Amino acid sequence: MKLQFENIVSFVAVVDEGSFSSAARKLGKSQSTVSTAVQNLESDLGFNLFNRQHSKVWLTEKGKRLFHLSTPVVSKYRELITTAKQMNISEQIVYRVGIDPLVFNKEVKKTLLDFSEAFPNVDLVVVTKPSFVLGNYINEGKIDLALGNPYHKTDNDFNIDELFHVNCWWVAHEDLKSVDSHPSQRVLLMDGIEELLNLSNIASYNLWRLDDLGTIIDLCKAQRGIAFLPEFLIEKNMKDSKLKVITDHPDFFGKKVVASLFWPVHSDFSLFNQWIKGKLQTSVSRKQSFIADLAQ
Repeated sequence: MKLQFENIVSFVAVVDEGSFSSAARKLGKSQSTVSTAVQNLESDLGFNLFNRQHSKVWLTEKGKRLFHLSTPVVSKYRELITTAKQMNISEQIVYRVGIDPLVFNKEVKKTLLDFSEAFPNVDLVVVTKPSFVLGNYINEGKIDLALGNPYHKTDNDFNIDELFHVNCWWVAHEDLKSVDSHPSQRVLLMDGIEELLNLSNIASYNLWRLDDLGTIIDLCKAQRGIAFLPEFLIEKNMKDSKLKVITDHPDFFGKKVVASLFWPVHSDFSLFNQWIKGKLQTSVSRKQSFIADLAQ
């Protein structure tokens, strides 16, 4: 039995991406080419990898086994390609990434650390700004890639690849006397986040805009106001700081942020973009598997 490796790559991409069309976009091929590659692989193997019924496609039991066997092989192949391309870079280059603080969790930080090891001769510039600022930076050519919420109010178009969700909540110190509207009550916001929120609901409050989430958390701990924070920071600070999520006030309710990669609409999905996407997808998958195991 002789198997064409490119056919295996196409098969793994279809499973990873969830559809033939998404796999084609990832591989930079036509959907018919990817479909033919999978059919040829099935022909070489002598059994079906997918069950096909109308517009629905799902893995057979043998397909599941082959996917688990093929994934580490294809992963090593991609790592080889990435390393080979990186070795071919003779000049020092600069790669500029913008990250919205609302999605800058530990998985994202770990990805940046791993990037420095994978591409030691690349100068990495990281900008932390709200998503609407990052969108402007992309449009102005100041950054190459952004990680944040691309669905903010804007007239600009982007290439978008959704990765994960971040729940954001309003929090206050548990000893704060009241969260009702009065002149002395402060609402602590990261500067620029108003593009994500409807400020008309809290216009009567004393608004403080700051450009650092750490300072906002410190002020909230000191009972100086109510803050809008991502869930991963709330969980990190809740135990020792006596912060509580506000759940019973009509003006303060949570919001889900779609953490996505977005980049210039007329540019290619570069080697570095693809590497970051792969790392973050792996982190998300591991986290979901961990949560699923805990639930069992």
